[in-house]
Amino acid sequence: MKTVVVCLMVFVSCIQYSEQLQNLLNTSMHKCIECLCHARTGCYRRSNCASYSINRTYWETAGYPTLPGDDPNSSASYTRCMGNENCILNTIVGYTSTFNNLDCNCDGTYDCQDMLKLHLFGEQCGSIMDSNQVRRFNNCARMNSLSQMTSNTLCEVDAQ
Repeated sequence: MKTVVVCLMVFVSCIQYSEQLQNLLNTSMHKCIECLCHARTGCYRRSNCASYSINRTYWETAGYPTLPGDDPNSSASYTRCMGNENCILNTIVGYTSTFNNLDCNCDGTYDCQDMLKLHLFGEQCGSIMDSNQVRRFNNCARMNSLSQMTSNTLCEVDAQ
């Protein structure tokens, strides 16, 4: 009886983890994160973005996104996720979503610009000091029909 219960728990866990990831490839969110990563690293590969920006704590804050069948408590799950583009996308969306769609630039809209600041600074939003990051973000945003960063000034944000 104990074996049946353990097997059932493992089966339910696998189903839960496999349903966790949304397919974000080739979506507008994918384009946004491409620009976010390009601004951060200077290249378009999400794996570089992951190695520069997504540590284990960031991944845990994002809700432990895992590939089908992986256990979020396993150290291998984090490593496998960082090797999978869709899992990286889900990690960034999960992390930035933990701040309740915080409007970092106070323009009344939660968009890719806000996600960039949340990705870089967390709920403090912050002002991007590196003009190369702003330039890279805007070039990518222009190519992907996303709104460009027109102001990088801080505003009063309600972090709820």
